[in-house]
Amino acid sequence: MLPPAYVLHVKTGFEDREESIRRQFEALGIAFEWVLDFDIPEIDPAVLARFGNPQHRLRPDEISCCLKHRAAWERIIHSGAGAGLVLEDDVLLDRHAFGRILALALDELGRRHGASGCICLGDGCALHVPWTRTRRGTLLYPAGLMRASDSYWIDRRSAAALRARVDARGFCLPADHLIGTLLQELGIPLFWLEPTIVHQGSHSGVFKSTIQRDDEGLLNKHLEFWIKKIRRKYIYPLLGIDPRYRGAPAAGQGPDPGPSEGK
Repeated sequence: MLPPAYVLHVKTGFEDREESIRRQFEALGIAFEWVLDFDIPEIDPAVLARFGNPQHRLRPDEISCCLKHRAAWERIIHSGAGAGLVLEDDVLLDRHAFGRILALALDELGRRHGASGCICLGDGCALHVPWTRTRRGTLLYPAGLMRASDSYWIDRRSAAALRARVDARGFCLPADHLIGTLLQELGIPLFWLEPTIVHQGSHSGVFKSTIQRDDEGLLNKHLEFWIKKIRRKYIYPLLGIDPRYRGAPAAGQGPDPGPSEGK
């Protein structure tokens, strides 16, 4: 059984994203909940003060996004389930492989890594595990950086640790950098899933981004993304670049997964 899914969205606007999510989850037969807390108009000075006044470093949309992730962690903590999926509303799920690959990945996590941590599910920022380092029978690869915050699995204990750290110290980083930094500080294992099962629509030009600059046009964003994807997925490995680690160290500098197991 797949864990509960929480989709970050806003109460009004972006109806194209809302319809996309409903259609995808209905086709896959997966239940989900909207996370509508902390829209920009709801973030008053008291909320900002509670979380360290991040407005001095972040835009309102970035603050809202971070707080919605925190709200999703809170849902996971109180859900009664052992883990949850956190998805932003611009995701495009692989309708042919999402459930199957996710179930295999969670089985692998339990067998090899103790069933805890955080798994990046998608190809956010066009980032992939180098094909020169993937192994037959292995889906999860340890990483030092968060791929993107658009789609991830996280266990209940790790979600509680992230929420507690944000509540204690506030935040001043955008969501993807914030989550990656907290995971590293707290010693929570992070993995990249390969092959990926989620695609980020606002990066590839399917949806207009709510955070990134939007003066490029959707067609230009689409072309830019695929050029970036070709470079990062196919050319980086030939250059010995592994984007899972800060500074993109050459192959051999980061930890490899354990011995491969056939499926």
